[in-house]
Amino acid sequence: MLRLGIVGAGIMGAKVAATADRLPGVEVAAVADPVPERAAALGGTPFAGWRELLDSGSVDAVYLGLPHDSHADACAEASARGVHVLIDKPLCTTVEEADRIIAARDAAGVVVMVGFSYRFRAEWLAARRLVADGAIGEPLSVTDVIVEAAPDTPAWYWDADRGGGILHLQSHHCFDRLPWLVGVPLAEVTCRTVAGEAAAIAGTFAGGAVAGIALSFGRTHRAEPRSLTVVQGTAGQLRIEQGGALAVSTPAGNRVESHAGDDWLHRELAAFVAACSGAGPDFPTAEDGRRAVVCAVAATESARTGEAVRLS
Repeated sequence: MLRLGIVGAGIMGAKVAATADRLPGVEVAAVADPVPERAAALGGTPFAGWRELLDSGSVDAVYLGLPHDSHADACAEASARGVHVLIDKPLCTTVEEADRIIAARDAAGVVVMVGFSYRFRAEWLAARRLVADGAIGEPLSVTDVIVEAAPDTPAWYWDADRGGGILHLQSHHCFDRLPWLVGVPLAEVTCRTVAGEAAAIAGTFAGGAVAGIALSFGRTHRAEPRSLTVVQGTAGQLRIEQGGALAVSTPAGNRVESHAGDDWLHRELAAFVAACSGAGPDFPTAEDGRRAVVCAVAATESARTGEAVRLS
């Protein structure tokens, strides 16, 4: 039985706990949150913070849902104690932090998995298979949009010193899901930001295809999050929309698949549990998280200088 600790009993922490309850071979053994009532509500032994939870020695693996500036310390310390880690994106906020996490993981021989959720969503899995099978020919362009709005976000969301700002809030998803979807890495990015709350990113893939990424997060109002991704190929088009819709257009005709209600988190957590046992399918690794960090750091530098940045 895998003893799972949950750090951060907010919306995602509660979802992880509920999903773990439906998975065989795993139990929620401990929960850390500064609000005692929230920690106690998820089951397991409650703790005030992640260090106290790790000090208890009561878990084999931990889900980390922390502010971005705590990711590196929490990942490295959990690894050093032999505890497997599932961490919300971003892995961290600097390349140096990513290298520290990878070194700690390797020294301890544990699993560090990044919660790049789109890799586990049914519509994205189906779209990736179609691209790999050549259903739309060679990808020429990818358009990716993420739009969110909420008036009650935590202050650290917008504090650059704590890993906040639009790029660390949203771009890591794009910088992971797009190369994963089309099968080639990004080679160059150019970025412009507005007030830390919106960004326009132009990218070039190693194979020559281009990407256009638009990100925004409204702070004065509330609206449902929206995501749209379009891949235009030499022989067709894919469109992935919020809510699980996948549209495919080729010379043979058009079709729309609906994956509404897909339980992607169950698939993600099951992959983590399997990885902790040394089995199971591929999963988003710390190296994948590091690549997204490299892209986000490059985008930040491009926004500062106004110049394109080549990715190493």
